[in-house]
Amino acid sequence: MGQSFLLPNSSLDFFESVIGWFGVLYSGKTVLAIKLGFDDPGQVRQAFQDAGLSDVSSYEPMKQFRTQVRKYLAGEKVGFDSFEIYTAGMTPFQLAVTHACRKIPRGQVLTYGDLADRVGHAGAARAVGTVMKKNPFPMIVPCHRVVRNAGLGGFSTQGGVGTKKWLLELEGALPKVKEPLLDLLE
Repeated sequence: MGQSFLLPNSSLDFFESVIGWFGVLYSGKTVLAIKLGFDDPGQVRQAFQDAGLSDVSSYEPMKQFRTQVRKYLAGEKVGFDSFEIYTAGMTPFQLAVTHACRKIPRGQVLTYGDLADRVGHAGAARAVGTVMKKNPFPMIVPCHRVVRNAGLGGFSTQGGVGTKKWLLELEGALPKVKEPLLDLLE
């Protein structure tokens, strides 16, 4: 799931939110990549450059995405299923995991193993974790809803597990575990 691609006529949108600056790279109605949780737009731009996504035709708002994100972060129950994502280059396994993750409802979580089972690959929890770690579409593909058996696991966006915890709290979906989550103390 490499991100060193660029479709013609791509645009980049930057906007501020309660969890930091967002950037969404898109072409037409297709989202190519999302970066979130930065302190300023320069950091977002640098994150796209670091991912090999620096040649952008224009900087224009993707108004529908901005609106949905702002409503979501304000606690409204909105969905992101209407957004198309760029899946060229994904393996069948990556596509299956991405598609199944998009179906996890707000307020619910699955473990990496549960998601592996759902896509017919029992025992492939680590492989699912790798797909989630490389997810270029946070929010649209809600990888924050996929957790470890004993804790939250990681979150590869800026802000890391703290952002994941915040999103799960917003949705009312923190995982039920038997022991305290040590990684929440950060």
